[in-house]
Amino acid sequence: ILVKTIGSEPDVTPICTNATLSIITLIVCKISTERSRGAECRLLYRHGQDFVHECDSRFTLMTKNQAVFLHLTSLTPEDSGNYTCECSHPSGTDTLHLNITVEEDEDAGSSTQMPIPSALIGVTIVIIITGVILGFILRKIHHGRQLEPLPSHPNTV
Repeated sequence: ILVKTIGSEPDVTPICTNATLSIITLIVCKISTERSRGAECRLLYRHGQDFVHECDSRFTLMTKNQAVFLHLTSLTPEDSGNYTCECSHPSGTDTLHLNITVEEDEDAGSSTQMPIPSALIGVTIVIIITGVILGFILRKIHHGRQLEPLPSHPNTV
């Protein structure tokens, strides 16, 4: 069992190598994620045929230099789960059990987007508090002038 912790970046895991120079006759990868709640999807390859991807496009098989790789892209934490790949060749079957945990990327969160709204909220609060304080000061000055006694003028009638 291979335990892997990955992020949303693409991940490539070798599942079948042609080190023994034998022909790979069948590859079956069964993928069971938290999102699928136990239901499996499969990736298949039969010698002489094309790859069959029954899972969505984020899970694929690919070949490079006589080896087959499980290619995972754009995964989210709900894609964590058990991935089992069987590689059959004339001399037997090799099985790879993967327990994959997908962690949410730190930059994908709100860490880079939060300071701007927080700063905007902070500035707005300071402006409102300053306005309220100035309003009370001006109100007091205005009421203070109204309360001054008016100068009395003798009636000149």
